[in-house]
Amino acid sequence: MSATGAGDVAGRAVLVVSPHFDDVPLSLGQSLLDGSLAAASRVDVRVVFGRTNWCLQLHPTRRRARVVTAWRRAEEAVAARRFGYRIRAEPLEEAILRTGTLDAEEFRSGGASGDPLVGAVEALLWQWRTEADVLWMPAGVGRHVDHEIVAAAGARLAAADPSSIAFYEERPYTSWLDLEGIEAQVADLGLDLTAVSVSGAISADTQRSVGRIYRSQIDAEFESGQRFDRDQGRTERVWVPALP
Repeated sequence: MSATGAGDVAGRAVLVVSPHFDDVPLSLGQSLLDGSLAAASRVDVRVVFGRTNWCLQLHPTRRRARVVTAWRRAEEAVAARRFGYRIRAEPLEEAILRTGTLDAEEFRSGGASGDPLVGAVEALLWQWRTEADVLWMPAGVGRHVDHEIVAAAGARLAAADPSSIAFYEERPYTSWLDLEGIEAQVADLGLDLTAVSVSGAISADTQRSVGRIYRSQIDAEFESGQRFDRDQGRTERVWVPALP
């Protein structure tokens, strides 16, 4: 095992856990195209909250969940072909459907370890762990409650099996934070973690691919984050647990 643990995936099967449709290409698109994930033997993506009613073009009423979910699944299928992964989604409801509110403050819990969904997601992770050599989990950067739920479940798994888990920084949230702010939020996982770059500088071509595919999601805020990443020469990173 290399010093980078689960960050070293050359020739290995990787399962990337995505809170929502779009999180993986947004956060790891460069790695998928020509970085660490491009060297993996296989990349699978599992979307946890696969039932959604959120898009920019339609007011997100509950009755539109079926239509919007189908739309976002179609976008994800295109992204899977473009970025080279296989996709499967669970039918759990995202936060907007669970809460019935669009208030962004309702989605930033500041800690979701006590949410009963954490246990349900943890059970899924133990099942998925048997399907791949390595699991890459969201780190919960941005403090969106859905991301925090999945990150908290991943932290439980990492405590038991640190060599098989890494935590990726989620975009666009990472793009709106300085490096110290990212580190502070990753520290909420309560693990001894080290950041490892898994791509070169994020390119405009990769960002354009994401923008073209996810038309239901990409707005001016996303685009400003993309410009910041380019201007700063940011890379995509994962955080890996310290190994004995």
